[in-house]
Amino acid sequence: MGIPAAFRWLSTKYPKIVSPVVEDLPITLEDGTVVPVDTTRPNPNGEEFDNLYLDMNGIVHPCSHPEDRPAPKDEEEMMVEIFRYTDRVVNMVRPRKILMIAVGTFPSAPPVWLQRLLTLSQMVSRLEPR
Repeated sequence: MGIPAAFRWLSTKYPKIVSPVVEDLPITLEDGTVVPVDTTRPNPNGEEFDNLYLDMNGIVHPCSHPEDRPAPKDEEEMMVEIFRYTDRVVNMVRPRKILMIAVGTFPSAPPVWLQRLLTLSQMVSRLEPR
């Protein structure tokens, strides 16, 4: 489910964790062929990273519900967007030793029911006269 405002708290407390990124982009040739980024070259940011840990929840949701364009038409288009975005992040960081990708699943029924019950009970308690 994530921790609300965790990034804001971390970046305020430790401002050096956020830095601008120089991004190498794939090259599109005249015939439409795309030449991918060569990730074996040194990182253009001047900083090398050993590890990258990705939580796919932070990638899947924006790719399936984008704010700046229409949502994907189908599951295949959504998966292409997810792969494209994942490639982009990996190309920016270029981890040299470990790329760990965490893929969660939907919550099981009991936690969903509990969350709905808590929400309903909060709504009812607000409606009751005091």
